[in-house]
Amino acid sequence: MKQTILGLDIGTAFVKGLRLSQGFRGRRLLDVFEMPVEMGETAAAPDLPLGEGQIAVLKELVETGRIKKSDLIALSLPGELISTHPLTLPFTDLKKIDQIAAYEVEGELPFDLETVTVDYMLLQNRPGPALEAAADFVSKKESRLLVFALQNDVLKSYLGILHDIGIDPAWIGVNPLSLSAYAKYFLGFKREEGESETLIIDVGAARTVLCHLRGAALNWVRTIPFGGDGLTETLVSIAGLSRAAAEKKKTEIDLNMDDPTDEQSIIELEALEKGISVLALEIEKSIRIFSPESKQDVPEALQQSDKNPVRRYFHLCGGGSRLKGFESQLAKNLEMQPIGVKLEKGSRAAGIAGIERLSEEDIAPVYAQAFGLALQDAEGPPVNFRRGEFVFGKETIERRHRFVSLGLIVLFLLTLMGADLYLHYQKKETRYLQLKNEVRTAFTEIFPDIRNVVNEVSQTKTAITEREQTGAFLGVGEKSPLLILQEITQAIPEAVKIDVFDLVIDNGSIRIQAQTDSFESVDRIRSGLLAANQFKQVEMSDAKVAANKAHVRFRIKMRVQDTKS
Repeated sequence: MKQTILGLDIGTAFVKGLRLSQGFRGRRLLDVFEMPVEMGETAAAPDLPLGEGQIAVLKELVETGRIKKSDLIALSLPGELISTHPLTLPFTDLKKIDQIAAYEVEGELPFDLETVTVDYMLLQNRPGPALEAAADFVSKKESRLLVFALQNDVLKSYLGILHDIGIDPAWIGVNPLSLSAYAKYFLGFKREEGESETLIIDVGAARTVLCHLRGAALNWVRTIPFGGDGLTETLVSIAGLSRAAAEKKKTEIDLNMDDPTDEQSIIELEALEKGISVLALEIEKSIRIFSPESKQDVPEALQQSDKNPVRRYFHLCGGGSRLKGFESQLAKNLEMQPIGVKLEKGSRAAGIAGIERLSEEDIAPVYAQAFGLALQDAEGPPVNFRRGEFVFGKETIERRHRFVSLGLIVLFLLTLMGADLYLHYQKKETRYLQLKNEVRTAFTEIFPDIRNVVNEVSQTKTAITEREQTGAFLGVGEKSPLLILQEITQAIPEAVKIDVFDLVIDNGSIRIQAQTDSFESVDRIRSGLLAANQFKQVEMSDAKVAANKAHVRFRIKMRVQDTKS
């Protein structure tokens, strides 16, 4: 599934952003932007890395659409807000590490464990390939960790400010770890005869972030509270320049230039070199304290020698990488070899579509933090403080849980309703089959001559109709036509001769067409039918002399008297 990740580097002097899309076809660079932060009278509070200038820039970026709501936003916090503790555990079980990592550093935290959010990152367990032959290291089964703790109040306040701006970051990591992700893509690590060590130096305005790598693996991290602003202050105090002039001069001076002739230029150059030496001294202290070259846990037989040298490099990035000659000055002070960005074919960075937009190799170091944030693995940074009560999308998750709970309740009720309907149906079905068997039994008893039984009700209705018609003809339950004919014969006087041409008996109605010898006989026939008291509405019609002059033709219409009580 394609997603867009925005690495957002919120610095003291600049806010930088880098947008990458990630999908089945790989990564693609979509956008790079940078906006300066105006230095107001009030900077960020000591316990919160967002000042008025930074907030104003973030609001403008949201309003102009450079920061989109559809982006998955990754941020990192400066080291001075985070308590970092190295930890070694005598086992490698990740479940155990998850359970006890926070409690192992609890004694070193100046806060209660309940008031902080803790996360950790696993480091390389062994010093490197050059030491794999040592039995002491081969036999060790241990885990080296960097444990990070952040006060909940700081995180809550930070997220609250971002929420008011319209930013809801999916990941909040740590500055040095972003540099580690950046280095994996943009630096070519040298592994000649010995194991290489690379120090990533990210010089920002207010701080310098150090990320030490052994090979490509993270070894240690540190944040130094001295950066570009420190160089500016050195120019102000030594060269007597205003802050604005010193800031401008810092970007103009080339530290690699030949010795200047005018006195002011000499003073300014010496001031910058002094500031760089202060920073270099802090970096050297960090290397002596944290580097494995302290020889504290490396077997003597495998310590650095001419035969098995350890190659040391450094990579300069951040806003400081823009200063002319800064890298070469650090190389002299640190006695380390600088390495630059490697974008040649075959490198991981060359596999990012759109990376050719970075026309100069010195652009990538400027966006090192943003690149590192956007290039995290699909699951996000190795350390993410958006966990527990601060988990990303908490409201959505809670809403989803409510919907799931409601759905389960509805499903349970529907299941009960379904079960009740099924039982009711089964009961009805059983009763229906019972009644059907009873009807079939009764039908076969009443109509034994019907062998092919398909529909008892329909076939019963047909049989009843047939029997009613037969009964009507035979006079079953009422006077039959034969009986009516007998009553008519008895009602006509015996002395009257009558010839009947047509006799119709239909549902109690009688129609007769006949002839007799005279009109007097016609009257006697009518009188006899009335006197029989078996007929009603006796009507004579069409009485007339026949053609032979010897007979009188007539018609009789009457109804059979109802004998029901």
